[in-house]
Amino acid sequence: MSVFRPEPLADYRTRAPKLAWLLVTLQKIQTNDEKVIIFCEFREIQRMLRYYIEEVFGFAPDIINGDTSAAAKHIASRQKRIKAFQAKLGFGVIILSPVAVGFGVNIQAANHVIHYTRTWNPAKEDQATDRAYRIGQTKEVNVYCPVAFADDFTTFDVKLDQLLTYKRALAGDMLNGTGDVGPGEFAIEDVVPDSGDGAFSAAITLNDALRMEWDYFECLIAAMWQKQGYKTVYRTPQHDDGVDVVAINGSDGVLIQCKTCGSDEALLSWDAVKEVVAGEASYKMRHPGVAFCKICITNQFFNGTAKTHADLNSVKLLGQTQLAELLKKFPVTMLDVEKLVFAEWGGRV
Repeated sequence: MSVFRPEPLADYRTRAPKLAWLLVTLQKIQTNDEKVIIFCEFREIQRMLRYYIEEVFGFAPDIINGDTSAAAKHIASRQKRIKAFQAKLGFGVIILSPVAVGFGVNIQAANHVIHYTRTWNPAKEDQATDRAYRIGQTKEVNVYCPVAFADDFTTFDVKLDQLLTYKRALAGDMLNGTGDVGPGEFAIEDVVPDSGDGAFSAAITLNDALRMEWDYFECLIAAMWQKQGYKTVYRTPQHDDGVDVVAINGSDGVLIQCKTCGSDEALLSWDAVKEVVAGEASYKMRHPGVAFCKICITNQFFNGTAKTHADLNSVKLLGQTQLAELLKKFPVTMLDVEKLVFAEWGGRV
């Protein structure tokens, strides 16, 4: 997803009908002093929702995702935060990742479930909904799946809803499972946003890169090497021989290991160096005649150990400072990144 940049609520509501619907719906739920679970798997959208909910309702809803500790002894564990949400009287909102909140998590205090973004597997979506359908639930549970639609074309939301409905129907047949909806079931025009959207046509900044998920960061790097004139650029499958991005131009090639970190000023060790060095032989075999150089790039920084091992193994390290310089020299838009993400989509987690 694109990186969220706060802007005036009135402007954002005009451009985002789903958000406008959500805020109106939450206001209706508030009048009944009831609680809401909002399911959303994308961190930037989670942050966006919290930002505007706080602006309208005066409180910032808790977010529980993959960054939240599941250890019961942790001071801010998943269960302790859910317990606090349940114990608070009156209206409340909690934002959950459907992936991070699975079996064993019960939130009976909430009787409204909103799937703001949809998982790509109807069974997982139903499992998420079931968090509110537990022993102890005393109210009727209302489930919402908001869908943005248009009169003149089939939107991504509509197509995904149709595919999930179809997959859910297959689940009733004992001979068929209910697997994920795959990217091949969409036409690319159903998925990639219109390039006329200013949020997608603006050049990505270092601040954007600091907040990207790992897969978007990899696509950012791939797009950046495309901008440098490399004819063949592709992302490798996950866990594929220690290399994330391969770029080739004639007999010259680059093997890139990408590392993202959400902690500011983090110093990364030499794991990236080990991985790209280990993967070099495999890609030399796949692309005979190409002379590869090796690069490790991060949105943070590398420590002294990483620099020592990089020098010993002829690996070039590019940290936050070099990344900022590359973004200015070879501007990349979010649309460039989205096209790579969706063209090579292998499922989201």
